[in-house]
Amino acid sequence: MSARRSWATGVGGLVDAAILGAMRLRFDRKVPRPVEDRRAALHDLIQFYQQLGDGLFVEPRAADFGREERRGSLPGGGEIVDLAWPSGYVPAFEPIRASYLASSVNQRACARLFRHGDAARNTVVLIHGYRSGQFYIEERAFPVRWLYGLGLDVALFTLPFHALRGEGRTPPWPSANPARNNEGFGQAIYDLRALIKRLAPPKIAVAGMSLGGYTTALLATVIPLDFACPIIPVASFPDLYWSHGEGRPERVRAEREGITLEMMRQAMAVHTPLERASRVASDHMLVISAAGDRIAPPDHAERLAAHFGCEELRMPGGHVLQLGRGDAFRALARKLARVGLIERR
Repeated sequence: MSARRSWATGVGGLVDAAILGAMRLRFDRKVPRPVEDRRAALHDLIQFYQQLGDGLFVEPRAADFGREERRGSLPGGGEIVDLAWPSGYVPAFEPIRASYLASSVNQRACARLFRHGDAARNTVVLIHGYRSGQFYIEERAFPVRWLYGLGLDVALFTLPFHALRGEGRTPPWPSANPARNNEGFGQAIYDLRALIKRLAPPKIAVAGMSLGGYTTALLATVIPLDFACPIIPVASFPDLYWSHGEGRPERVRAEREGITLEMMRQAMAVHTPLERASRVASDHMLVISAAGDRIAPPDHAERLAAHFGCEELRMPGGHVLQLGRGDAFRALARKLARVGLIERR
């Protein structure tokens, strides 16, 4: 590794470490609600989702946008429009159904679309990370206008409980609560499929960062895509929670109650991409990681790339400070050209 890349990776890792420390302090201050025999409850939940299987991923109707809100114009007669539609997702696990649906704002799915003014174009859907999703931020987190300039229509999708679908506080999903975690991914996939059905582009690519990277990988196991690109992704939420929980009160309490990492893996296996078969050809996928990532360490990306049999591209920097991202997105564009989503340049 060159001195420059080594420096970038080290700085990126330090930024990630500071953010992780702040997150841990916040969660440690929370007082856990008492739960009677959580181990037995977890066994029941594991059995439920094992029997449910792909029944978690109910096929939706195409999204009904109703009125589109125009937000601006783009070169070549294009425009920016905000889209919203009723989610319609109903959690499969009845014990949490009422509490999950209590957030009415989350039942309104939404996206921002950058579309050309001529015939239907190949489209890339971009999925944000945890505690993000504000359109004005995501337009900068992703090279939206550059992708538009390559000839693609671009859609920014908002995940459940985030940004316009949130209530101005820390999103309650993803969660270490397996039932809420499972149903949140059920809804994320449901709403993504409804959006893609309505847009109905000639070809569809999906790319996401962090939580969005995990969601991208999951979607690639549910429906065929023309291209998928998980970026700085999580590969397994149980593994991520367990690793970051080492020495923390939450993990100590769980271990004291007889809860193990393997049990948590079983509880969330229904949506873990590593436990599911891909529906996207390996040469139509690219996994991008960051060498200094301490939030979703690069071994997560390694495991996803090995599972999907696809290329992994590692950039310097960390999870938040993504140094070298320009080269990574140019590599993504070359892949998109190779599989026919954009013209070769």
